[in-house]
Amino acid sequence: MDALLELVAEGQAEPTRKAVAERAGVSERTVFVHFADREALHVAAAERQAERWRALAEPVPPEWPTVRKVRALVAQRSRMYELMTPIRKVGLGLEPVSPGLRLVMAKGDAWFREDLAGMFDPELRRVPRARRPGGLLDALEAASSWAAWDHLRTRRGLDVAAACSAVRRTLRALLDPMED
Repeated sequence: MDALLELVAEGQAEPTRKAVAERAGVSERTVFVHFADREALHVAAAERQAERWRALAEPVPPEWPTVRKVRALVAQRSRMYELMTPIRKVGLGLEPVSPGLRLVMAKGDAWFREDLAGMFDPELRRVPRARRPGGLLDALEAASSWAAWDHLRTRRGLDVAAACSAVRRTLRALLDPMED
């Protein structure tokens, strides 16, 4: 799993069985003794990757002032997104043909949303229908999503500091009316 993740992070979108085995220091046969097939290896690697980015999560107390929470959220998410980007891009390409990978990615997306909802619970409670489709929670999720981050970093070519600034500005604009 770690060998596959390393190779993908280095830019090999679909490393060969041979490359994974060589990086892991085992025979090709050994790789698939541990994993029934390529799908099983991809799912296990995705789960390992989720463990890595979740390890970067630090609780942000909902009682903190909104501006402090925004700053903490963006700092945390930027570290997570920078770690996950090469792997996520490959995962998005494989997701349509991989039910297991689709499930792992859906769990990750749910984790990010729940984390966000917990962190900004006081602000969400002050807005009618904030948790309904199209409400404030959806807007916060979109603004702080990996997709938004990737757009800023890849399409716009922003460095990490500038991308953080753009995400913070967007989140503050969404939440400023919530300030006491």
